[in-house]
Parts: sequence; structure tokens; C-alpha cells
Amino acid sequence: MKKVSILAATALVAVGCNKKPLEMPAAPVYPDMEAPVSFGATADVEVTPSKAQSDVSTSQKLGVFAFKADAHPTTNGSDEADNALWCSAENLEYTWQTNAFAEKNSTKTLFWPGTGTTDNKLSFTSYFPHQSDGVTDYVLTKSLKDQSAAPDYGFAWASSDGIVRPEPVSAKQLDFTYKIAKITFSIIGDGTTVGTSGITDTDVKSIKIYSTGKGLYETYKLDLLTGNPTGETDIQKADPMTLKAVQQTGGDSPKPSQQNYVEAVAYVAPSVESELKSNGITVEIVYNDGVSDQTYTAELKTGTGSLSGDAALANGLVEGNNYKYTLKLGKSGITFTGKVTDWTDVDGGEVDLQ
Repeated sequence: MKKVSILAATALVAVGCNKKPLEMPAAPVYPDMEAPVSFGATADVEVTPSKAQSDVSTSQKLGVFAFKADAHPTTNGSDEADNALWCSAENLEYTWQTNAFAEKNSTKTLFWPGTGTTDNKLSFTSYFPHQSDGVTDYVLTKSLKDQSAAPDYGFAWASSDGIVRPEPVSAKQLDFTYKIAKITFSIIGDGTTVGTSGITDTDVKSIKIYSTGKGLYETYKLDLLTGNPTGETDIQKADPMTLKAVQQTGGDSPKPSQQNYVEAVAYVAPSVESELKSNGITVEIVYNDGVSDQTYTAELKTGTGSLSGDAALANGLVEGNNYKYTLKLGKSGITFTGKVTDWTDVDGGEVDLQ
């Protein structure tokens, strides 16, 4: 799986501010208040909407944790996480400020260890997009059921152990991988009985998805220490997941329609439930033809239409995958095609952790 990459490096600061008499013994490791940890871009980081909606960019917010490397909780367990924290750096929000990702608060809390110490390594865990709430005991929890506001839940995660404060500059790569799955619907008309002039987001009254068994989860959880995602509470027909219809301009995509169309994105928790693999997911679309509301439903599962393999959810919902379906509305019902792409197929430049 391809990855979104950032680089870890030091801030370009004077390192001679910690002056100590030569005869003094080595002091305990203290933060160097002249060397805050920040993220600086060395190249534009852009992702086209057709590939991924979440990316490390100037509009993105990062969640950052820093730990003492000799007590990193990913190897010593979550019970040790609080003791391993460095500079109380827990779920800090980093935003783009002029030319770098830096702590949102004006009073900085995260600094590199002072120079001249033997224990000067730090370990970092980061994720995006940052969540100001819903993070407790190093677990991110998010309800995915209502996505009618077209949120960005494309959670990605990275971790790297034992980064030595470089002097003056070097870099270590942090690789972000997406820890959630994505379903993309392109909704078009057949061009004759439905949508002769294209489909609009006002024509599409609602888009909902649900499962008839287990595996499409309402609640998403991401262990920020290990990067392990899980889900809980199944979404059923009586209380489905709601999505937002977003207007798109027609053209080469989606084929075969060249008219305007509607797109909807669902972020879903990874799942390997056997019932999901066999029963699939149902999508329900309410479309107004100018006279009345028409309801279209389709089952995304093996044996329906041309779906097979990953597109038919034969292997469940895999983190980092984008399950892409073109849904064509017509007088006789709904037809569709599907494919699965590597969501992390992102060519986005690099970001330096300074």
C-alpha cells in the first residue's frame, strides 16, 4: 500500500543557548525552550479529489503525541503511556501558521530535549484530521452514522520511534497510512428516462446506506498508540447512515454519462464480519423526477450486477481501500458498476517535521 509521507527533522534554531560550566555533571534531560517542535512544508502537498479527500496540506490539522523514546507506549503498552509522555504532549493540535505546522496555542508545550544529553530521543505518533474531542485514553472515537454534512473522516496515522534530535539538520520519514475505508458513489441518470439534462444535488433528496446483518459499524475507534482501527454497533435499515449529495460537473467521468452528476462519500470502519461479506451493504437513493419522489435501492454484494471480488465486499471493508460505484438511475430501476482502488494512491510531496 502506498503511503502519504512526512519527514521528521529538527527546528532550525540556535543550539548554543543551554550554556553550562564544563565542570558540571551531565544534567537530567530537560526540554530546550529554544527549540519547539514544528512541521514545515518543503513542497506543495496536494491531492486531487478523485484520489483522496484527506491529505497533509495547509488546510489540514494534525494531532500530535510525543513520548520519551525509552518508554514508548507502542512497545511498553498503553498502561505506560502517561508516564512516557514528553512535555505533556498529548493530542496537541497543529495548524498551518505562515510556513509551518505548529501548535495552535500561542504558549508552546512541545520542545526537543536539550542538547548535550545522552537521552535525547523522542518518539512521535500523529494522525489527521485532528479531533478536539472524542480522544480518551489514547483512543479516538467517532460516530460515523450522520455524514450529511460531508465531513472529512479520512483518518490516517503514523508513528516513529527513537528520533534523535539532529544537529543541525537531518530527516526521518514518517509514513501515514489510512486507517478507515471509504465508499464513493457517483450517481448518474440513464440520459433518457432519468436525468436527460443530468442529475443535480437538489434532485437527489437523500442517500442512505445500511447493512442487513453485521459489519457496517456506527462507531469507529482508532487506537492512537498502535494504529489499530475497530468498529462497533451495527447500522441497520431502521436507522441508516446518511450521506450528503455533492454536485459534480460532467465530462469524462463518470462514464457513460457526460451530464452533470452527484457524488457521495461514506467513511466506514474496517470490517471482516462474515455477514458483511455475504449480505453486503444496501444503498438507498431518493430521487425526485420533477413530479414525485422515486426510491432506488441496490445491494452491493456478490452476484448482484457485475460486482465480484473486492467490489462485492467479498473480503469485507479493508482500511485504505476506496470502494467506488457508479449508480445509474433509470425507469426500470438502478444499475451499477464497481471497482476498488488504493485510496492511499497519493502523490503529494513531502512535509518536514522541524
